[in-house]
Amino acid sequence: MTTAVFSSPTLANLLRLALIVLLALLAHWGVRLAVRQLARRLERTIADPERVARLKTFLFAGRSLASVLVAMIAGLTALRVLDIDIGPVLAGAGLVGLALSLGAQTLIRDYIGGLLILLENQFRVGDVIQVGDKTGSVERITVRATYLRDIEGRLHLIPHGEMRILSNVTKDWARAVVDLNVAFDADFGKVIRALEAAARRAQEDETIKADLLEPPQALGWIGFKDWAVQVRIMARTRPGKQWGVMMVLRQYAVEALHAEGVKVALPTQKVIPDSSSA
Repeated sequence: MTTAVFSSPTLANLLRLALIVLLALLAHWGVRLAVRQLARRLERTIADPERVARLKTFLFAGRSLASVLVAMIAGLTALRVLDIDIGPVLAGAGLVGLALSLGAQTLIRDYIGGLLILLENQFRVGDVIQVGDKTGSVERITVRATYLRDIEGRLHLIPHGEMRILSNVTKDWARAVVDLNVAFDADFGKVIRALEAAARRAQEDETIKADLLEPPQALGWIGFKDWAVQVRIMARTRPGKQWGVMMVLRQYAVEALHAEGVKVALPTQKVIPDSSSA
């Protein structure tokens, strides 16, 4: 009786299906493990961080594709175990795919956009980008979407088809720009001396010296507002290092202006009493 039960075709098929599921899970786990190991090996063996970032981007995108292929192969194999003719299924899948392609143009656009991003190396994992009103660090790139972590820790999923205008803040090089406001009657000879002194001081600062690609520049007067004249100091930096350089430039510029006796202007408001209440 026990032998008859274990020789049942239904039980044998169930065991085969269980084995297929187990192998699919093992393959999925193996792909993820292999990608992690390759990413760590890239970090250890390749000195160029830009090349490492690009290769890791391809690895993570390939991981998503591999998972999809594993699921498809497992599904087709399961159909064969159940003695379902794959030919009509594939034909039906083709018709369904055609219908979906006609009705899901957005999804297709997302995939095409993802392929273009990877092929053109528009940005990579670790880059800081701005898409519309969202700015953050790229944590993950799949063929369909990019996962963006903003400064407040929120994770934004942005479909590639929605990326019409994209700004890469950490591509090749960056610029630290600091604008300050001084009064209209300020002595601009002192203002220029203060900005130049701040630029020289920043250039010798060991905390940012390695991040500077060029000596900081004091541009002086660049425009004005209703209540102040705007002056600028800036520096070309390594990608992603502009924020730390901006903080140092701003500190030194304010200190230098104070040393020269020039006050940083602040917007003022005039309160006009309501004469009707008198």
